Amino acid sequence: MLNSPQALIKQHWQISLLVLLFLPLFMRLGFWQLDRASEKQQELTVYQQRQDLPALPLKALSNSEIVKYRTLELEGIYDANHYWLLDNQPRDGKTGYEVIMPLVSDAGVILINRGWVEASPRRENLPKIETPAGQVTIKGYLNTGQKNAIFDKTLSDLTIDWPKRVLQVNLAEAAALIAKMDNTQVLLSDTSLMLRIDSSSPGAFLTEWPLINTKPEKHKGYAVQWFAMALALLALYIWFLYHSGKKEVVLKK
Repeated sequence: MLNSPQALIKQHWQISLLVLLFLPLFMRLGFWQLDRASEKQQELTVYQQRQDLPALPLKALSNSEIVKYRTLELEGIYDANHYWLLDNQPRDGKTGYEVIMPLVSDAGVILINRGWVEASPRRENLPKIETPAGQVTIKGYLNTGQKNAIFDKTLSDLTIDWPKRVLQVNLAEAAALIAKMDNTQVLLSDTSLMLRIDSSSPGAFLTEWPLINTKPEKHKGYAVQWFAMALALLALYIWFLYHSGKKEVVLKK
């Protein structure tokens, strides 16, 4: 007669403990991936809904409309003497920077992400940034700045001179600095938003930013993998206990 499941579990307590540790972990990771998929899908939905809205003139902007992904149209002059090169921005296997430059309008100053430019193989050679002169009209959508896991302030690996090569731009501090230089007020400083320029706008470089780094479908695929691992672990554990019990019965005979 086979030993009871309780007896087998107690007898093989080391393996049972491992299963008890890893089974909930695999399940938790699976549900976490499903939550991430839901968040990414919601992000895509919000983006599409706000992109479908007509571009809002900057002068018509109200506090209720200062939201991520809202499309704006604005006029101003680029401050080509003061800008940041956001470092460590690879595209298609090439290293490069994103150019963050202020646009000074009648309403105030706002930071514009003009897009991606390729970096020189030599670290000390910064890219030459060509900028349209005079008044320009641009379109783009509001977006938060990229977060860096290590640095939380505007840091430069060069000197205090411009342009500044940085790993992250603290939007509020950067806009306030530019506003002080240009003797104007800061726009969107409280929301930590900047404008990602439209590819058709004057001064745009390579845009086409990936909205999310991982699609919802991929997260769902990861979830299936974690659940499959949990199921396989449970099945192997049951199989092990069953055959261990049968083996003990044979030995006793």
